Amino acid sequence: MILKDYIIIGGGISGLSAIKAIREEDKDCSVLWITDEDRLPYKRTQINKNIASGFEKDAFALIDHDWLVNNHIELLYDHVQGILTDSSEVSFAHRGHLKYKKLIVAIGNKPKGLGDCIVPEENKFDVYTARHVENIVRSGKKAQRYLVVGAGVEGVETASQLKKMGKDVVLVDRNKQVLKRYLNKKYSDFVIKSTKESGIELLLGVKEINFEEVGEGRYALVTEVGKMEFDVVIAATGYEPNISIAKEAGIACNRGILVNECLQTSSPDIYAAGDVAEHPDGIITGLWHAAEKQGYVAGKNAMGRNEVLTLKPFRMKTEVFGEFYFAVKPKGCEDRVVTEVKGPIERDIYIKDGKVCALLMKNDGDRAKIYQQALMEQWDLDKFHQEIPL
Repeated sequence: MILKDYIIIGGGISGLSAIKAIREEDKDCSVLWITDEDRLPYKRTQINKNIASGFEKDAFALIDHDWLVNNHIELLYDHVQGILTDSSEVSFAHRGHLKYKKLIVAIGNKPKGLGDCIVPEENKFDVYTARHVENIVRSGKKAQRYLVVGAGVEGVETASQLKKMGKDVVLVDRNKQVLKRYLNKKYSDFVIKSTKESGIELLLGVKEINFEEVGEGRYALVTEVGKMEFDVVIAATGYEPNISIAKEAGIACNRGILVNECLQTSSPDIYAAGDVAEHPDGIITGLWHAAEKQGYVAGKNAMGRNEVLTLKPFRMKTEVFGEFYFAVKPKGCEDRVVTEVKGPIERDIYIKDGKVCALLMKNDGDRAKIYQQALMEQWDLDKFHQEIPL
């Protein structure tokens, strides 16, 4: 049986970051990178932002084939069926078994979907993979009425893109706010206002979301406020860590794969990083740059280092309806908040112990990286104003 020094499962930024960390330590060890999609690993956060324009197959690729060759990385397109911890093996849908010395699980999360839904697959889509989004783009040739379930980041972004395509869009959520995970009510209200002004019908605080067939091949959303027919429904109902193969392998899991501060799982030769990992304080991060950092630490520690992960305040950013939003949501223990407005720019700066600890901002996207730096380095307010004046 073939033995690989390092096997990385998952074609996202966390897996790539782990590989880069490994190659910093050793240029010659064997590294196998596994993706179960039909293309080069890509930046997942870009796909639903480009529904209106469409995109080429490898438009958002994280690397190209030359990079793989130059760094001696073997990329395998296959589905991992299982992990055998006792024998240090990975089993595949099409390639049998391979042995590993160290394994990094960076398989991210999976869509929660719509549960038990009567709408057939050809009228129902997720926005998790590039293939999912390509199917949404193709559906636009026939469909006009779109229902988006879930008003989080992906739901609002997807609704915005569909409106750009000239579609009739209904956006529905059980919450009374949009982007509730990242925005407070004030900034949520900004997004609600621009969503409605775009012509999207917004239904928030809906208690019951059901579906009903109203004719041959025709379906309707049924809520306490009535029925609304649609051609296509898109599920943007959130995600949960993709723990199934780890759980079946006997690796300790809760909501995510349980890891220590070095990203090591209950199986000593296996590390987990990114959206699939649950950290000692119970946090599952769910953000791009957090996954990138975790992959790097996991890669270093798989090489024998003993680096401890410190969870930093990574931001959410999005641009919808011509407005840019940046958020590191406050935790409720801040000493004070400073609100500043100049023209279209507004920002709420949260201070704890004299340092900037959280921030909500709109329409200052050109300086987003500096805002991120201020949070990572915990600038005081004087330095914040000196470096990022309004």
